[in-house]
Order: sequence, then structure tokens, then C-alpha cells
Amino acid sequence: MQIQKEKVEQAISYLNEGYADAWLIYASESSDPCLELVPGVATVGPGIFLFTKDGGRYAICSSIDAQDIEESGVFHEVIKHSPSIEEGLRELMLKVAPKRIALNYSIEEPLADGLTTGRYRWLMKALSEFPEVEFVSSEPFLTKLRSIKTKAELQAIHHAVNLTTTIYSECFRQLKAGMTEKEAGDLFVNALNDRGLVNGVDRTASRPIVMKENIAHRPPSDAVIDAGDLVIFDFSVEYAGYVSDIARTVYFLKEGETEPPKEIQQTFNVIYEAITMAKEALRPGAKGFEIDNIARQHYLSNGYPDITHATGHQIGRDVHDGGALLGPAWERYGEAPFMEIEAGMVFTIEPTIFMENGVHFIVEENVVVTEDGAEWLSERQHEVVCIPWEGEV
Repeated sequence: MQIQKEKVEQAISYLNEGYADAWLIYASESSDPCLELVPGVATVGPGIFLFTKDGGRYAICSSIDAQDIEESGVFHEVIKHSPSIEEGLRELMLKVAPKRIALNYSIEEPLADGLTTGRYRWLMKALSEFPEVEFVSSEPFLTKLRSIKTKAELQAIHHAVNLTTTIYSECFRQLKAGMTEKEAGDLFVNALNDRGLVNGVDRTASRPIVMKENIAHRPPSDAVIDAGDLVIFDFSVEYAGYVSDIARTVYFLKEGETEPPKEIQQTFNVIYEAITMAKEALRPGAKGFEIDNIARQHYLSNGYPDITHATGHQIGRDVHDGGALLGPAWERYGEAPFMEIEAGMVFTIEPTIFMENGVHFIVEENVVVTEDGAEWLSERQHEVVCIPWEGEV
């Protein structure tokens, strides 16, 4: 529970920055997506978790849930709701007397929107005898809580990243022209199974994205990889609840070739430069749209097409971890590109190039923002990955 204990301390520190006097999470059947992060315990029956700015940590739960919650070591007090959860909540409110309570509802951030309409209405009825209490959205600090990683979280992410690059190296040594996308993806499944790991996207030992054509977020197909093909691999590994997100584009050498065609090498060079420029600009106080624009303008100034999506996103417990986005100021991204970058955030940098002539390239690296800038988490790709011609399988 080390990560959860660190996150509780982090949440309480944010309450002390003036967001609220207390943060209340109400869920059943572990319905709120923030429960894995804070407090890290599951519920079968209805459960209320209350954290206060003076350091209070309270749980109101059913007797069937109480033992695990007590043994977690996260809470100072675990209250079994008998005969009713309403009475337990009422007594806790009288004891704590918060004036401003943050609840998990949000218009734009799904990770901060775990309180359902029905549970919200129940809470308003249960707390109707406390008319002086103001309710606010937890989104501002819950987004920060999700985004800014603690020491233990960063260690888990870094380990997931190292596992990912190790598996890439292992699988690339086994690739051959003549394999199908599915067969290439199966190499990664074998590597996961050998290590007792799962894909960070769906938490099963599943194939990564493998695409020689029909570029989209899709599973591998029966398409056969030929010599001369560019193939995108997009892969994630989960470790201790945290994930990586790394993509590589591979060129399959034709018979007699020792290096990729000039056009492919030049495209990789421009991508490499864009990633370097974005990483060097990524530091506390910057805005996501500013970082995105650096990569975007580098492509356009070199005669390449505009990037069709964001340059990068956060990773953590999920491959798309919400919060600040290294993206353009497009309506579909809402306020995420305008959020301020802070130390402890972990991002992908993946400015993609899709050209009408079939040259398609994704190079995706993982970085952590520090007080002084950004540092690589992934072993960076410095050259085009080329698979030697060995005859087709």
C-alpha cells in the first residue's frame, strides 16, 4: 500500500492548498475510478471515504469490507455502518465539521467523475441537515493527484518502461518478412507470458498494435508483412498497476538492402528532431499546446503533413492518464492543452507522420518532467529499426 499511502498524503497536501476542507468519495462495488489510486481498497457494499485537511482519514463501510480496509493501514478510523450508512455519515460530519467538501464530479475529466447521479442525490439528501456545507468538484486537485506521480509511482512506471524496451529488443530479433501482423504480435504475447506480465492496455497477455497498413487503433490482422514494408508497433506493459506506452516503426529490408531507403531515413530524422525539440521545451510552467506547436511547426517547416492528433499524453495507471495534454488548442481536447506542466508528470512524446505515399511513422518515447526540465524514461530510439532480409518465412 506504499503508493496509496503516498497518494493520501499528496491529497491532504492539496486540501491544504485551499481546494476544500475535506474530500469525500462515495462508492459501491468499487464504482469510482479513483479508488485504485486513493485509497487503494475495494468495496462490495456502499462505502464512504473522507479525507480532511488536518490529516483525518476515515472510512465508513459494511462489515464485510471492514477487515481489508482496516488492514490497509490507510485509515485512522474505520466505521462499520450499522444499522445504516446515513447514521455513520451524520456522526462523522458532526465530528469533523467541514465547511467545504470536494466530491468526484466533473464535466470534462472522466477520471474525476466517479460519483453517479443517484449517489449524488443520495448524498444531498443524507447531508440535508448540514445546509452550511458547500460542495465543490474534486476535479482540480484530483487531476493533479492523478497527474503528479510520487516516488513509488515513478519507480513502477520506470520498471514498466524498462520491461517494454527489453521485450521490444527480444521480439525484433525474431521478426522476419513473411510473418502476418498477428504472428508478429504473438512474439510479444510469448514474451509477456514468459515473464508473467500483461499488456498495459487491457491487462491481459494480448498482442500490441501491429500495423503495416490501414492505420488506426486496431488489433493486428492477417495481413502479411513483406520486405520493403514499414510496420508500426505500439506496445504497453503493466507493472504494479502502472504502465508504459512506447511505439516503434520497423523497416523490413529488401534482399540486398543494408539500410532503409533515403526517404524513410529522412522522415525518421525529422521525427527524431521533433521529439528532441519537444523534450527540451518540456518543463514546469509550460503549457501543453506550446510543446505540441514546436513539433507541429517543425514538420510543416520541413514540408511534412500536419500531425493529426496530440503530440503527447500522460501515462500512469493507464496509457491515457488524463490531465494536461501535449496537444493543439482544438475543441475536442477541451482545456487539457492549456493546463500547466508540473514536475512529476509523465508524458509520451509521439509526433506522428502519415503520408499519402504510404510512409507512416510513429516513434513514441516516455519522459518524466522534473524541476529542471524533462528526463527520458525509455531507452530512446536513435535510428531506424531495420529487420535484415533472411528470406521469407
